[in-house]
Formats: sequence, structure tokens, C-alpha cells
Amino acid sequence: MVSPGNISRLLQPGDPQTASFEVAVSAHLERLLHSAHFDASARSREFLRFVVEETLAGRGTTLTQAVIAGAVFGRKRDFDSVFDPIVRVQAGRLRRSLERYYLLAGDTDAVHIELPRGKYAPTFQHTELDGNRVRPTVTRIASDVVPDWPTVVVHPFAVDSAEEDTAAHVKDTLTTELCRYGELRVIHQCDLDKLDPDNPIALRFELRGALRREGERQLIGMQLIDRNTGQQVWADEFLSAPRCDSVFSNLEDIARVIAARVGAEHGAIARVLAGEISGHCAESGCFSAIARCYRFLFSRHSSELVPTIEALRQLTQQAPELELGWTYLAKLYLANYSFELSPLHTPVEKAIGYAYEGVSLEPASAKARCTLATALLVKGELEAAREELQQALRLNADSLAYREVIGWLLALAGDWDKGMALMRETMVRNPYCLPNVKQALWADHLRRGEFDAAYIAALEHRDGSFFWRELMTTCCLGHLGREDEARASAAELLQAKPQFQERGTMLIGYYIKSSDLRGCVIEGLNKAGLVLS
Repeated sequence: MVSPGNISRLLQPGDPQTASFEVAVSAHLERLLHSAHFDASARSREFLRFVVEETLAGRGTTLTQAVIAGAVFGRKRDFDSVFDPIVRVQAGRLRRSLERYYLLAGDTDAVHIELPRGKYAPTFQHTELDGNRVRPTVTRIASDVVPDWPTVVVHPFAVDSAEEDTAAHVKDTLTTELCRYGELRVIHQCDLDKLDPDNPIALRFELRGALRREGERQLIGMQLIDRNTGQQVWADEFLSAPRCDSVFSNLEDIARVIAARVGAEHGAIARVLAGEISGHCAESGCFSAIARCYRFLFSRHSSELVPTIEALRQLTQQAPELELGWTYLAKLYLANYSFELSPLHTPVEKAIGYAYEGVSLEPASAKARCTLATALLVKGELEAAREELQQALRLNADSLAYREVIGWLLALAGDWDKGMALMRETMVRNPYCLPNVKQALWADHLRRGEFDAAYIAALEHRDGSFFWRELMTTCCLGHLGREDEARASAAELLQAKPQFQERGTMLIGYYIKSSDLRGCVIEGLNKAGLVLS
């Protein structure tokens, strides 16, 4: 909401400017509510009055769906936003009514009330008259700012003058792809002097690069610096080559691979931040919950799951506008549900609801849509899962972000030809893809009766947590008739998941939806001496 040349100014309770501003907002609210040009329903008007008055009273951070549902819509204490979306629906209608009002009749008003997408605390834009010149200033509630969110500063590439245009294009592609992951704030080095001095942010990392020509190829060298320690935490070099000869078919794909290596949830920055979180600490700040999630996803220690879920729950209450909080909460609910990691009640319907929150906040987020699609897959809603994956692909057509995951999930959801083609093409373009996509390779070979190839894919499934690698190898060894190895692998599976003999059919069915393929998996386990009850 910051206009060029202007800075967000945070008004605190007790500030004389705050009192006069609140009077202006209250007066504007009354004019707006009684305007014939404001086409909101009576309930939407009550919604708007409530959230404005609560925000001006300093209670903007308490405006959750449950609070609004009770105060405005008369819902009881057992209100569940997953099954009753009234607040989200009415917020969308109110947002459109506000936009229409300011477009048609309120463009000259001194105060504008906005309801940011995915949030329930409004923001206020105030236009002050300065002589004959209108000077826009923006006032935001201090709690809206998330100062601890880590930021990466992307510097211009070091380059010969002949390659300046190429380097600038690569840098633009890199920053765009970094933003697609949604894990970091991304700032160009040239924009540092435009930052709000009253709104400090954690300028934690620097990404520096150099591009030079080597004959007909170009070499890109990158390094990631942790500004807190001055240490280089990641570096690599990438050499372009003719499209037919190289896994990096062009410089844009190199930039996208760099973004994944640095800014994805399994990237270098996530590893640094995860390593700083103690397993039993109670760090303050919004981002600490995300860092705890990184730690769990890297360590896969089941003992850390419940406190991480609780931290994410608190995050979604404190900052309901953050898509990442909802998406990771959905991801961990789903992991606990489908892998049965702890006794905590995390129904798949809740995971779907949280993932929908993430998608509604960031419709173009491939991470949010893939999380939603995974939850729908586990529940058995395959058509809905495929629709989400197709939309994720359309919205991120040129990106490598989660492209191999989209292929993996499309295959498991029944679109084997398209899913496997997409996944294999992406693995060529990005050799650093997530390890769990090997599950789709394994399943594809298995359904074709290619047991040797399926076994190789199982061994390449580097994610050794949550019993699936042991399941995959045991099944293949059983089909291959390697009895001693199969029985040893079955023992490892039972050690990783002691309840597997009783729960195995259910656990397999969460991800293997084809009855023929599921039967093939169970047959391989039977041949390995592991008979499921």
C-alpha cells in the first residue's frame, strides 16, 4: 500500500495523530455505511462496522473467523470455519462492495477503508491536503508488520559489459522464481534505500552472482551469504550448453534451479534457519513457527510434530493473512493423518480446510495447491485433486517450482501418462528435485510389472522417514523372489512402523488409489512374508 515516494507510518495508541486519525476513520465509516452507492447487505455492513471499530480499538490481531462469526453472525462457541465458511464468504462480498464504492463514488474521500485479501483487520489509507497538492499517506496497524521474516537481498551479477543484458534477464528470472516459493521476502539491492526506516525487516541473506562467457557457453557462479555471520552457506556453478546436450537447457532454467537450491522449503536458507531452532525452545516471532516446521521436515522426528503443529496454530491466529502458515499447518495435519505419527487428532477434512485457506490467500501458490491436492488425494477426491494440480500448472506454467510434485500427484491421482511425462521432463530440467517423487517412479514401474526398475526407484527414494522406503523395497524384493533380502526388508519395515501389519492396508490406500496397483503392492509384501491383516 506504499505509494512511490511515500512511507508507511505506524500509529501507536496514545499518539495525538492516532486520535485525530481514528476520528476521521469513524466519520468516514458512518458516511460509507449510509451511502446509497455502498451496495453491501445489512450483514456485511455489520461486519464492516465491527472489524473497523475493533481495529481502531487496538484489537485487530484478535479478529479471527471465530470471533467475527460469534459477534456478527451469532455463531456459537463450537463454530468451525472449515465446515462453516460464512466469514470467508462474507469477507469476499464485503471486499468487492468496498472496491465498487471507491471506484464509483468514493475516489475523492479523504479516507479509504480496505479489507486485504485473507485478512479480517482492515487497513486505512488517508489522503491529506497539502495546499493544492494531494499527498497520499498510508497508515497501518503495527501488528500487521512481520519484522522477523527473513529477507534475501539479490545483488546485480558481476559481468562483462557485453553480457549485461543477459545477466539482468537471468537475475529477473531468479527473483521471480524465488518469489514463487513464498518462503522469503526478496529485495533487489537497488531497492534497499526505499525501505521504510520505521519498519525494520530481517535483512538476513545476500545472494551474489557472476556471469561470464566461456566460448559458446556461459558460466554462472552463485554464492549465498549469511549476513549474521558473514559466512558463505551455499555456493555452486552452472554451465549453460546447447539445448540438446544439457540438463540446463537454457539460462532461465539455471536461474530457476538456483532459486530452488536457495529458496525452496528444502533449500539452503531453510536448512540454515531450521538448524537454529531448538527442539524444545519457545521462540517468539511469527517466523519461528515456520522455522520449526523446516526443522521437522528435515529431521522427521515424530516427537517434534505436535509442538510444531501447535506453533503453526498460534501463527495462523496471530497472522491469519500469511498463506504459508495455513499451508504448512495443512501439510503437517496431513502427514500425521496419513502416516499415523502421533495420537493427535488431525482429520483429513481439517487439512483440506487449512489448505483451502492457503489457496484463497495466494491462488497462484503451487505449494498451497499441491498441499490441497495431496489432501484431496488422500481423502479419495481424485477429480478435485486433479483440478487443483491442473490449475497449479496453469498458474506456474514457466516455473520449476513444484513441477515435479505436480507430476507425482497427477500420476497417483490417476493421470499416469501426463503425470509421469511431466515429472520426467522436470527431473531432466532440475536434477535437484524432491526425493519423494521417486515414489511415483516406483509405482509406475510396479504397475507395468517392471520390478527391477521399481526396485532401483525404491532405493533412490532418499526420504527414509515414515516407513515408505522400507515398504517400497520390501514389495519389490518380494516380487523379485529375493526371499532372504525380502524378509530382512520386511523386518526393517515393521521396525519403522510396528503397527504396519494391522494398519498397512489402510496406510497404503491413502496414496495408492488404483485397486490393481494396491493389490500388486500387497502381493509383493505377502511374497516377502509380510501378510497384512
